[in-house]
Amino acid sequence: MLLKRALILAPFIVLLAACQEESAPPLQTSSSASQPAAARASTPASSSSVISVTPASLQDCDNGVAATVKWDASKAKVTTNGTEIWVGADDASMQLFSAGGASGEAKTGPWTHPGTHFLLKNKQDGKSLGEAVVGGPACK
Repeated sequence: MLLKRALILAPFIVLLAACQEESAPPLQTSSSASQPAAARASTPASSSSVISVTPASLQDCDNGVAATVKWDASKAKVTTNGTEIWVGADDASMQLFSAGGASGEAKTGPWTHPGTHFLLKNKQDGKSLGEAVVGGPACK
């Protein structure tokens, strides 16, 4: 599944990377300036048409922020069992964050950082409906 998702997302990542190169470099805080260059690499913000996170991008890794996750999978033929939102840094660390109907909204605690990955799934069959990743500097 990870390989399939990587193949599907590859064209979008290339496009996002191209857009990132055109924009001004992100602001650096004093804590990120002391990190090695590899640790300061930027994670591009991404989202699908069915799920989004606000803020979509963050400036630093030091303090987590509360974010709002919104989804609308009404056109994805979601069953009456609804949807689930999973969150984690990668596929191996995903945990159930919220569950609801075909559309909705949920607020996180102050733990959202750049690279936080939200995955919207159909509750009945576990099928992925969309995903959103918070952009910003890479956090370790």
